[in-house]
Amino acid sequence: CLRVMPQKIESGQKRLRRRYIDVLTNPDLRSTLVTRARIIKLFRQFFDELDFMEVETPILAHNVGGASAAPFITHHNEMKTNLYLRVAPELYLKQLVIA
Repeated sequence: CLRVMPQKIESGQKRLRRRYIDVLTNPDLRSTLVTRARIIKLFRQFFDELDFMEVETPILAHNVGGASAAPFITHHNEMKTNLYLRVAPELYLKQLVIA
């Protein structure tokens, strides 16, 4: 390590910008993250034992859909196309149920 590890981050803005240091120096935050990871692991084990399947839905899509909110638009340089941030996952989940 080339720099000395800080004991604690005081400023709220610095904590938000340097979350990795906040996790290393704040035992309460680390405990919360470990607890969250264990809960998610238990949920996955429970549903896996019942033969449920975990699926992923796309975050960026070629079409706008879902809620009535204005979508966030980004441009994919390599594909030379605009992509839209998903507002709601329901459309993709409905397609999975139908399939």
